[in-house]
Amino acid sequence: MTHHGGYGAHDMLLTKMYDLLDEDQMRQLMVRMIESRIKMKQQHMELMQHKIETYQMARDMLQKGMKK
Repeated sequence: MTHHGGYGAHDMLLTKMYDLLDEDQMRQLMVRMIESRIKMKQQHMELMQHKIETYQMARDMLQKGMKK
């Protein structure tokens, strides 16, 4: 299976950037990339928490319906 523009292209871009940017610029870029991943993971956790709350709500509603 081929991936057009996948990690291969991303890695090539990063390699070229390493060659062109100075140390300070690379540090800024790395910090920004790390912050982006942190934000992405936090959003994923919030989504999972929302799903858990929804399942718990559905479970509670079904249990109340069974008791009647």
